Amino acid sequence: MTTPSHNRPLPDLSTIKAVLFDVDGTLTNSDPLHFKAFQDILLEYNYKGYNNGEPISREFFDEHISGGHNILLSKFLWPDRDQEFRDRFSDEKEALFRRYADSVLERVPGLTEFLAWIDERGLKKAAVTNAPRENARVMLEALELGKWFDIVVLGEESARPKPHPDPYQDALKAFGLQPHEVIICEDSPSGTAAGVAAEVPVVGILTSQTKERMEKAGVSLTIPDYHELVKIAKADVAKHQNGAIANGHA
Repeated sequence: MTTPSHNRPLPDLSTIKAVLFDVDGTLTNSDPLHFKAFQDILLEYNYKGYNNGEPISREFFDEHISGGHNILLSKFLWPDRDQEFRDRFSDEKEALFRRYADSVLERVPGLTEFLAWIDERGLKKAAVTNAPRENARVMLEALELGKWFDIVVLGEESARPKPHPDPYQDALKAFGLQPHEVIICEDSPSGTAAGVAAEVPVVGILTSQTKERMEKAGVSLTIPDYHELVKIAKADVAKHQNGAIANGHA
């Protein structure tokens, strides 16, 4: 069931010109693999004395890690260590994630149908992610989407990563579009904050976060999967077409 929000309203989907997608958790439910990778690597690094076999909790991951960029996460996790250490930690964590993710990633339910609707409408499409380039490549290829997107925007190559608006603003600029002409699909509060700051309506996919947390972040709508978004999109198009017929237009 869809859940409306009191935040920026979702536009009539028959009028949009592009859809901007996050990758992790939005195209595929990869958060459990990131969670496991962080649990294992932080135990290996003896994070805050966790040398007794006690891993970080899911609550800690959801609150402090999910959707974050490695530069910001490594500073949060290791405030007293130098950048060389932080970079090495991040590289090892991402390599571990890619090993876990190899051949097990699947599309979020309903995504294939929504992508078909986007192609049918001739909309522009972008992947906008905080994931490192190699992670993005591995995930998109595993989902058979390596060549589907018009552009891939990486947070690490924007002036600032999410939760700042820069990656989404870069996508808008590349397409020559205004915020009201697109929607964003996101699964994390961090990514939602970036979309809201870019003044773009955000659809929250509830693969990992709670409805309450995503609404607090500013989503226009929360949905359990893309089946619901397809229903909304097709209904908007049908309403537009019926209105045109009623007004005597083909």
